[in-house]
Amino acid sequence: MLALVLNIGMLVFAFNRNDRVRVSNFVILSSMIIFYVLGYFLEIRATTVGETMMALRIENIGIPSIAPFFLLTALGFFRPRMLRPWMAIVGVVYGLLMALIISFNELHLLYYSSVSMEYNGYYYVTVLGKGPLYILQQVVAQSSMIMAYVLLIIRFIQGSDKLRAQVGLFTVGTLFGFASNILNFAGIFPLGIDMTPFALTIGMLFCGIVLHQHKLMDIVPAAFDMAVETMDDALIVLDTDWGFIYCNQKAGRLYPDMRKYSGTEPIIQLPDWPDELCPAGEAECVFSITDPSEGKTVLQHVVVEKIRGKNGAEIGVMLKFHDVTEITQMLNRLEAQAITDPLTGVYNRRHFDAVMEQHMAMSSRHNLSLGMLLLDIDHFKDVNDLHGHLAGDHVLRAMAQALSVHLRSHDILARYGGEEFVVLSVGKEEADLLLFAERLRRVIENEKFLFNGKVITITASFGAVIIKAGHSYESAMESVDKALYQAKNNGRNRVALSVIEKEIESEQE
Repeated sequence: MLALVLNIGMLVFAFNRNDRVRVSNFVILSSMIIFYVLGYFLEIRATTVGETMMALRIENIGIPSIAPFFLLTALGFFRPRMLRPWMAIVGVVYGLLMALIISFNELHLLYYSSVSMEYNGYYYVTVLGKGPLYILQQVVAQSSMIMAYVLLIIRFIQGSDKLRAQVGLFTVGTLFGFASNILNFAGIFPLGIDMTPFALTIGMLFCGIVLHQHKLMDIVPAAFDMAVETMDDALIVLDTDWGFIYCNQKAGRLYPDMRKYSGTEPIIQLPDWPDELCPAGEAECVFSITDPSEGKTVLQHVVVEKIRGKNGAEIGVMLKFHDVTEITQMLNRLEAQAITDPLTGVYNRRHFDAVMEQHMAMSSRHNLSLGMLLLDIDHFKDVNDLHGHLAGDHVLRAMAQALSVHLRSHDILARYGGEEFVVLSVGKEEADLLLFAERLRRVIENEKFLFNGKVITITASFGAVIIKAGHSYESAMESVDKALYQAKNNGRNRVALSVIEKEIESEQE
């Protein structure tokens, strides 16, 4: 009676768990043990062979399924990747078939070769002759139990300390039922008592304690409830210590080695696991990873969320990975379009103005000089008139490319307007700036631009100015523009240097 009450309590406990997938085998196991306990309760109260047979029929609704579903329960919680839907179907069909055969045992005597009763001084004890199907049932049961224990021992050896504690408790508890079944089969218990129902109940209590303590029947479904709208993203579920619990298919593709994990092995031990994702890390981050399934680098935005049970207590952690590669690339393209001249591919005037302000502020703080060149293509209208505007566009693009090759990585080239380009170079003095401008002038002069089979040559005039602390951007542009005007008046295809006369007061003054 105590075993019956405890098993009903275990069944209620299992039904109240959130994990309808992994808990199903545990529910069936609990139900089968209840049939076994109830049947044996009726058996030891029976006084006739008819009453005994009725009790045995009830017992054997549960007995054939107990060992197979113990194996499936162990798989579900400690080797979930090995669990397949057909396994539960086979277990149910086998249990129902054996129960049906035993119900008509009087017709064939294949399971119980004989049924008789003896009085032991306290109550009547059933004496059963063991038929071939009974032996077969014992072989299936013991094989299933041994397979389960081999699985649990392997998990115990391979697992972390936390996983070992879970497997150890689970295994020790269920050994009561396994040992009792062997002793009962050998007829060792006194007075013909079968202690297996009660021993199984003790074992189920151990299992329930383990599953409840470590929330193995709560974490995954709670995560599913939170992630219903984002299942296209990669999803990883961990316990409160970041031990691995579950991952969906997309997460498994990103981290193939994670498919080998089960139980609660620490996820941070996974090869190539990002340093940003750890218990002490931020609630969200972005990092790059190579997608093994596609062989390309992708950007993942990860949100770390706590999973809470029905009472609000934290029972785990969920990591949601969202691929932001495409949107990041789109934003980068939009940003590039906003700062780039669409024809030549170099910076546009607006971006140059912004960068110029930043560099002037920096040069003022560090007392650095800046060199600025303003160049204009000589007689560019003639190129358009003689060869067409498409040729003119081609020359602008090609010239911008030729100039870029001869600039340092930190020099800045921008199209300032029409056929005018501006170059900013940090740390230049007058002599260096003039040599730099002269080198660029010769590059343009010697470049031969080929368009539709025709060679087009051009020259350019350069204005140059040195900008120092205290100079304003407006005065710098005014001076460099005067220098360019002077170069054109002096015959074009040359460099002219101007000195900034108008200065602004420093912030200190």
